[in-house]
Amino acid sequence: MTLAQARNSALCKKCIGWIIFIISTLSTAVSLLNYLSSQREKLASINAVLADFTRVIVDMVRFNTSFLNLFWQHSPVPDFGHSANLLFWTVFILVFFGMALNAAGSRQWRQYRYVKEQLEDHKVIENALGERDKTPLEAERVQLTNQSPFRQYYLLYILPIIVVIVGYILLHWLSLI
Repeated sequence: MTLAQARNSALCKKCIGWIIFIISTLSTAVSLLNYLSSQREKLASINAVLADFTRVIVDMVRFNTSFLNLFWQHSPVPDFGHSANLLFWTVFILVFFGMALNAAGSRQWRQYRYVKEQLEDHKVIENALGERDKTPLEAERVQLTNQSPFRQYYLLYILPIIVVIVGYILLHWLSLI
């Protein structure tokens, strides 16, 4: 890909990555808060103070985030004990895919900036030596590699497993699973 294509691709990846990350993070957070509010009777059997605290927190967040009504009404509520929750897990994985896409765009942007700065430095040296009109042709011939979000191993493959394990331990400790 050319230098201009690399710049446009990097910016597009970063923007789309942020959009996917923000939307899926909001949906996952709302889904988990809805799950906590649906588990009030389990929390009440453990500790009345904890049950009241979670009820107040969830109600306060729901009341103060009326701009998120779309998420409050349509986010999938997980049921960790009985079903597969395919839609919830898909939205959950999209959080990490958005981060990986953003990281791939950032890496491609750094590569683009490095090559562009090297070409500009080379142009300054050529101008100082009296050679001209070679750099524009070199800039058109530069080919950069495409950065794939699937090569972001930690963000896409390892971090979701860590978050699921920590979440399972936390929900098991609260006796919600």
